[in-house]
Amino acid sequence: MGRYASKLFLLLAVVAAGGAGAVAGAPRAAAERPLTVVFRFDDYSAKSDTALETSILAAFRRARIPLTVSVIPRMAAVSAFDPAPQKGLPLPPDKIQLLREALRDGDVEISLHGYAHQTVRRKIGSAYLEPFGRYHSEFIGVDEATQRRKILEGREILERELGARIETFVPPWNGYDRTTLRVLAAAGFRVFSAARRGPVDLASPLRFLPRTCDLWEVESAVQEARRAPSPDALIVVLFHHYDFKESDAQAGRIDLAELDRILSWVARQSDLRALTLAEAARAVPDLGARQFYWNRNALLWQITPPWVNRVIHGPPRGVYQDLAAARRAKLFLWIVVIAVYGALALGGFLLARGGFRWWIRPRRLLALAARLLACLALLALVLYVFSDLEPYWAGIAAIALAAGGCAGLF
Repeated sequence: MGRYASKLFLLLAVVAAGGAGAVAGAPRAAAERPLTVVFRFDDYSAKSDTALETSILAAFRRARIPLTVSVIPRMAAVSAFDPAPQKGLPLPPDKIQLLREALRDGDVEISLHGYAHQTVRRKIGSAYLEPFGRYHSEFIGVDEATQRRKILEGREILERELGARIETFVPPWNGYDRTTLRVLAAAGFRVFSAARRGPVDLASPLRFLPRTCDLWEVESAVQEARRAPSPDALIVVLFHHYDFKESDAQAGRIDLAELDRILSWVARQSDLRALTLAEAARAVPDLGARQFYWNRNALLWQITPPWVNRVIHGPPRGVYQDLAAARRAKLFLWIVVIAVYGALALGGFLLARGGFRWWIRPRRLLALAARLLACLALLALVLYVFSDLEPYWAGIAAIALAAGGCAGLF
């Protein structure tokens, strides 16, 4: 047992040291291009809080920081989470005027945020199925003609009402499929912003700028980017109304005063430039489908133990990296995942093998029962962890340990 443990710790030390060198690199030099920060504000609609939106837009204007506002043209009247047919609510005149004034002052970019921000689900008889996976979507699985109609009509509404050209698309709940990408490219959209998950067509001409962090994580993301060996590091900050205590006193994470402080801090950083999504798509090199493919780490981060960042300070979670840095980061994460969960499986194997040899194996009936129960427990654990297709590191760790234990009983 001791011999195996010493080899395991040696392996993990080599992985951590080598991986840290591969992903950490040298700190950014002051002469390099500035770090790009984009703020993306989702869910502006007929039903959203106009007073809060007025305060948020005023805060960005005071700090002279641009903002991309993701607007829903015809918000579902009843509930975004009800897939049944609903009336779509148009933007009222005061909301249109608020955005027009911001556009006139050069403070914002308007992006199309779906059409009605209403979930779609398969229907059997008169009942709708639950969403497939953890997240809702307005577009996943929807036929191409319907997606095209929603996207084109939504853009036409916003361009007519706001007098602005719309070239950026932000899917509701960050949910989309390859059909969505194909429709957007054919319709002339240039910029796509969702999350670091989801399908990608490597031939797509779209520029991908996914969300990388939340509003209260901006400062830590900037510090990560300053340590990253990525000359064109990008930070895309996503926030919603419900993130503010003025909207939800219990669930809100920050208030308007904290927003002012964050924006003031960003404005004082000489190595930062704040742009809209469309501006960043023009200013930052590449940002194509291949770079998104290698940065698409949301699921991988979920199964990577959180101590990775605390121990070795890399790779940066809150940063969208250039192609070379993203490749190094993904390779390192896979090495860590394989090494850690391989070590857990080995530990489970050794524990089970030792216990089986000295206590269970002499009792044949007990040995048979132990093997059967262990296999059933492993199956149940796998089904539970992957039930919503969103596994996290603790569940994967339990599966690795249980799988090793099962192997040790045979």
